[in-house]
Amino acid sequence: MFSAQALDTQIVSGISLGFALIFFVPLLAVAAGFLFYSVFAKKSVLRAAKILSWLWVVACVPAVLLILMGHAFNSSVLSPLVVVPLWVVAGLVALWVPVGLRAMLGIRPV
Repeated sequence: MFSAQALDTQIVSGISLGFALIFFVPLLAVAAGFLFYSVFAKKSVLRAAKILSWLWVVACVPAVLLILMGHAFNSSVLSPLVVVPLWVVAGLVALWVPVGLRAMLGIRPV
């Protein structure tokens, strides 16, 4: 489907398209499912959001190791001290948007 050259394209300094697809496509699928759940849930979604957040942080460990390894071989890319927090926060934002929407729309319990 994608050529090796296309997957190796840097979308962010130090992050290739293939690497982002491996981690963000499953995250977006989980976030979409959680958004669907949040729309129809009659009880609070905070516990589910916290569990998904911890799972995302644990899933980021291999990504962090790969980012650090990539930086060791190509230090001209963006520093891992910038990329790693952005990587983790991007996932957490995707997971907490449904909770924020429930709070903003006044759906109780949040």
